Amino acid sequence: MAQSISTFQLGHRALALDCGVAALTNEVMTIPPQLGFDHGPYGPLVGVRCGLEVRAVAYPIRARLIDCDPSDARIAIVVSRDASPQIVDPRRDHALIIEVELGPVVDVGRRVLGLPTPAESRSPSEVLDVFWLSGMISEVLRTAPEESPTWASLVVLHPLADQPIEPWSLRNRRLRLPHGWDAFRQQACSARSAWPGMDPAIAAWLDDGSFARWCLADLADRDSVLDDLRDLLEPALMACVDEALAPPGDWIRRWM
Repeated sequence: MAQSISTFQLGHRALALDCGVAALTNEVMTIPPQLGFDHGPYGPLVGVRCGLEVRAVAYPIRARLIDCDPSDARIAIVVSRDASPQIVDPRRDHALIIEVELGPVVDVGRRVLGLPTPAESRSPSEVLDVFWLSGMISEVLRTAPEESPTWASLVVLHPLADQPIEPWSLRNRRLRLPHGWDAFRQQACSARSAWPGMDPAIAAWLDDGSFARWCLADLADRDSVLDDLRDLLEPALMACVDEALAPPGDWIRRWM
């Protein structure tokens, strides 16, 4: 962190200017947003990369803090090379150290500084599964009552099925997915990628851990979505979904 400005001052500067700011050794400079990037809810610095001369960055976001009013507040996130991430809330007279990671919100600052982010323990297959389940719910709700959905119409909604395939075949494709996020991020970097909701340019700017949390941040709970779908599908069709989602070994036990 620059000696001439504190974390608290840097965060207030970002809030006052309503943009990202960078602390160098003896000055503070504004950082314009990167053109061509969908910055989403994680601040105006998505896609920006700073050199080693930048010691810290601050950027405004809207967030809901647990011990504040039950509405979104405008705060600043400050991430530096040599200290824990912090929150600057204009309603407080000091910065708050972030003891529990805030996922993509903090990851953005680390990627701006070119710092690695922590690895993610959850599997990338969870993203694809929830994407598929949510897509099936939308498809069923759009289907007229006299036009019942079929397995063929639902299976092609999965990113791994470009044409109708049997439930066991989709299951095999899911189980062959790599467990790490590196292969999925590289796939998402492709302009031809069908990775749900991911801009290839953002995927290239993120690292594996931050990419994982970006994908998982707004993901619905898998079991809750599965329960909702169970209320909408006929038992025989739901049995196909269950077979496709069965964990290793479970499908064999059910048919022995």
